[in-house]
Amino acid sequence: MPYKKGTMLERTDSHTHTYLSNHGVGTADEVVAAAVAQNMTMVALTEHLPLPPEVDTDGTFAMDPDKVDLYREAVEAARLKYPQIEVICGIEIDWRWGAADYILERIQPFELLLGSVHMLTDAQGNHWEFDHPNYIEGWQERGEEQVWWTYLELWCQALASPVPFDLMTHPDLPKKLGFKPCFDTRELYATMAEAAATAGVMIEMNTSGLRKPVGELYPSAALLRAFCQAGVDCTISSDAHRPSDVGRDFDAGYAAMRQAGYREITIPTRSGDRRKIPLD
Repeated sequence: MPYKKGTMLERTDSHTHTYLSNHGVGTADEVVAAAVAQNMTMVALTEHLPLPPEVDTDGTFAMDPDKVDLYREAVEAARLKYPQIEVICGIEIDWRWGAADYILERIQPFELLLGSVHMLTDAQGNHWEFDHPNYIEGWQERGEEQVWWTYLELWCQALASPVPFDLMTHPDLPKKLGFKPCFDTRELYATMAEAAATAGVMIEMNTSGLRKPVGELYPSAALLRAFCQAGVDCTISSDAHRPSDVGRDFDAGYAAMRQAGYREITIPTRSGDRRKIPLD
């Protein structure tokens, strides 16, 4: 049965992927069908923006440049097939040092802009995928605290850039492989919260961390609380890379949001506006 206001917590999913990511499975149709099966009122398809070949060297990190039109057509077809749900054609943008012009040239067709930092980059063009198990030795080479502070610098750089991000995804992604901060994080988290509040972006309660080696929601309880205290809007996302993960572990995500102090979930829309629904 469709959602009716006042009868239950409205369910939406602001971050999902398909096989076009080159590291996921399932089609746009299957992702939207999974959302419809859960009586969701909105689902955002948010494929990874294509990367330059020198960055995506093995072609598995992001969508192929020649698949962008196919992606948009697939989202539109799903939108027409399932008129009972709002389907957003979004894109997840991997921020890199000095990438603003590259990104700005490619985002015009998309209705929701997700920002993320998956790799440490510098002005010389070096890059390291800190969340990829094949490159885990980079943690030993750099040290955990250096990785986290370099990540913070890039995260804040993205928010200060001219790219109009709507939502910053999995804010404490470096912990994915189990490298949770082993130092006092109060300054780190306060800086992230202030940067998000100043930029006016949303963050997400991303449940996919429960399916990763760290076994923990993104963001951590302490970071989520910092965002809440700074007045940063929060949505909820599965970061599904297969249809069966759409909406997964949302009850745990809702509970964490409540514990952090959130009383509303913020929902992005196709028009670029936001709406809010009660969390309780």
